[in-house]
Amino acid sequence: MSSADLTEERTFGEPGLARRLRFREALGRLAQRGQALDLLKVVLIPACVLIVAGIGLMYFGWYGAAHTARQIEQTPYLVSGGLIGLALVFLGGLLLASSFWMTVLRRFTEESEERSSAQLRALEERLDALVAERSASNGTAKPARSRAAAKR
Repeated sequence: MSSADLTEERTFGEPGLARRLRFREALGRLAQRGQALDLLKVVLIPACVLIVAGIGLMYFGWYGAAHTARQIEQTPYLVSGGLIGLALVFLGGLLLASSFWMTVLRRFTEESEERSSAQLRALEERLDALVAERSASNGTAKPARSRAAAKR
């Protein structure tokens, strides 16, 4: 059964309701996709910026420490450039790992929803077949409609 058939069943004969239902479903899918992409960008872009800034700070810390002869003058470069840069790289790496994990989870969720809807359709078809078989054995000629199809 196509989605157009399902929306026509849900309208109960009202002419404009099917179109409004299709429009509402399309907007819902669009909103979900937009939210997921925005969240990924909010995490991914700062992660890349933090990693680049951290590497830059570590380079400037190394450059400053490499061009001083006395060890006491190298400590500020180590602290301001090396350690803070390393912390920024570590934080950016965590954000990158989080964005990767969010992408994987979203993909798993979509696959799970597809499998669940396929199983639900298969169960509805089996139920319709059983109802049709039962009504045929009773001698009634009623059209078979499952409860799940009637609820839609």
